[in-house]
Amino acid sequence: MTEPDPENTRGKLQLLGRDYGMYGAFAATGVGALAAASISVGSQPDSPANQFKFDEAVRNEDALCVIEAGEWAGYAVADAHYGPESSHVLIERLHKIWSKIRPTDPAHLGQMIEFLRQGEPMRTESETTLLVAVYDRQRREGFGVSFGDSTFAIVSPQRLPTALNMRDHRYVTPAERRSMLDGSVFTFRTSPGDMMLVFTDGVDECCYRQPDRSIQPQHIAAIAAKADFQPLQVVTDLSLAALEGVDGQPGGEDNVAIIAATS
Repeated sequence: MTEPDPENTRGKLQLLGRDYGMYGAFAATGVGALAAASISVGSQPDSPANQFKFDEAVRNEDALCVIEAGEWAGYAVADAHYGPESSHVLIERLHKIWSKIRPTDPAHLGQMIEFLRQGEPMRTESETTLLVAVYDRQRREGFGVSFGDSTFAIVSPQRLPTALNMRDHRYVTPAERRSMLDGSVFTFRTSPGDMMLVFTDGVDECCYRQPDRSIQPQHIAAIAAKADFQPLQVVTDLSLAALEGVDGQPGGEDNVAIIAATS
């Protein structure tokens, strides 16, 4: 585990996998008082997931960003294949836009996602999942757009986490405009005490492509309860579980990106 960077505790955070490539380690960072995030390459250098990683120098193809802007918040995770370029480029561009512009509704968010194609053309055939969520802290409601198999869930003392977004096998790439249109839109509401979780499939498929041997909703609920729903402790403990595996099963067989935020 690397120490949190104080510069990342002021409401904005970007973690790109190319900077976090030490097997068995993770970086967990608080984002203001209400959110935290963690990223890891995993713990198994010989994982079968590596067959889809075409850049020998960058084995961590996940990326995430968080904006905590007082009245609203934005959370995004991406999980690339065939090289890290797509996830890292899209998250970098989204983070820059969110630092200046607040998404107003799902259609506006969709326009932002399509705009992420603007910039230097892709140099590789990299493609990525992308999950983007926006939360209005005053209204206690939000919306998001999802491409692929990452998860947005809400967990509370009374509620097991379940995916609120549609999980599928879609990928986006800036090189193909059509891929970035018509993502699966979802909406959500929170209650006091709820925690929002966003994570890539390195959590619920920490035993690669075997979700039944990986972290289950009950594991996440137990981790959140033990951590007293404190975001930094939740992402820390959930990262450890993803790297080590649960119930005697192996873990750490894929990259991991996690965001936790109180409502």
